Amino acid sequence: MPEVTRKTLLQMSLASLLVGQLDPAEAATPLRNGVDISWVPHYEAAGGRFYTTTGKLIDPFDLLKQAGAKVARIRIFVNPSYRNGRLSDALSLASRARSAGLDVCLDFHFSDDWADPGKQSIPAAWSKTDVNLLATQVKQYVRQTLLEFRNRNLSIAYVQLGNEIANGMMWPLGKIDSSNSVQWRNLAKLYNSATESLREIYPTAENIIHLDCGGDANRVRWWLMNASYYRMRDFNIVGLSYYPQWHGTLKDLTETLEVVAWEFEKKVLIAETSYPYTPSSFGADVINPSRNLVAGFPATPAGQAGYLKKLTSIVKGLSYGNGVGVWWWEGLSPRVTNGGQVIWDSGMTNSTLVNESGKALASLANLKS
Repeated sequence: MPEVTRKTLLQMSLASLLVGQLDPAEAATPLRNGVDISWVPHYEAAGGRFYTTTGKLIDPFDLLKQAGAKVARIRIFVNPSYRNGRLSDALSLASRARSAGLDVCLDFHFSDDWADPGKQSIPAAWSKTDVNLLATQVKQYVRQTLLEFRNRNLSIAYVQLGNEIANGMMWPLGKIDSSNSVQWRNLAKLYNSATESLREIYPTAENIIHLDCGGDANRVRWWLMNASYYRMRDFNIVGLSYYPQWHGTLKDLTETLEVVAWEFEKKVLIAETSYPYTPSSFGADVINPSRNLVAGFPATPAGQAGYLKKLTSIVKGLSYGNGVGVWWWEGLSPRVTNGGQVIWDSGMTNSTLVNESGKALASLANLKS
């Protein structure tokens, strides 16, 4: 791959400015903030209910709409062995979201279980040895899945073809751990096969490429340069995960977002984030409230609300108006207990946008941008 340095990219952007083609201060359009709501069916099935800040019982999608949220994000697994990421749940959730006036984002994991930076397992029924066959299977799967939504007249505004794929997806065939050309060509083949089906079924949907490294500007720059060189096609938004526990400071985040917004002149989204509203431990917590809290934002309801407001401000201020929004990971998934016994637990109770009783926290209102 030819050497493309940051200096070169900056010079290109500056040259465009000098001829009046671009304006970094261009006014941003209103943000499309949202929430991943994939756990809602599990919470409701366990007996969980949602309430406004005044204690009034409310449907969760109406709660999001009233709070000013614009997007409901929904994950899909290929053939899950338990109730998580099922297509049937995704269809139901998409229908409920659209009825409430929310846009829908479908998050394809391309796995039978969780796909994330540490694991990206090929579905059991798909090829583990032939990348061409695997690309065909991916294309067919995306097409068939999206047809399920289109046949129900469900409009889809955003699609993620892979979840947190900075290390590639569908390992080992689509794994990325270097600049090796074979790795990148394989990943591009798999990704482009998925985009072909997306453009056939939902030609106007925004295509998000989702990376986990929201605080690592150098890695994001390296990744996007390779994606461009190896012709990964048709993504028009870069989604980044950002959790202070793993991804650094707000300064790190801002620099990384600007790599996308300014250097690459692409739309950028905080596709996942979360932050604790309490220092309490609930026994199975994903977010550790004692680790890497952001200065000025304690683990309190007010601190959580301030954190979300700050992220929204950062995204609003990105160059060329390229900030899309902030999406909270599983904001409506506190654990459910009965008589002191845990009935269901997502592991996110200390960082949801509702408290353990399902009552809206102050942060929920800060989804309005």
